[in-house]
Amino acid sequence: MKWEDICSRCGLCCHEKTVYPDAIEIDLSSPCQYFDEKTKLCKVYKDRFTYCSRCEKVTPAMAAFGTSLPETCSYIEWARRHH
Repeated sequence: MKWEDICSRCGLCCHEKTVYPDAIEIDLSSPCQYFDEKTKLCKVYKDRFTYCSRCEKVTPAMAAFGTSLPETCSYIEWARRHH
């Protein structure tokens, strides 16, 4: 399985967020300009890091130790099961 296949395509990481010490607040009214709300996919996925400076690559370390993904993220759930 490819790492990116873990993603459930919820799209929450494609919205503005504020990270607090004990929580993350996601502003559902502010999706990335390249986020297709209908398909829940990035319109420029292959080149997303070129087009969008706020886009972050989700890595296993980020999933295990990062604080910018929601608890319901499939990557977070994967990290809990495997680490």
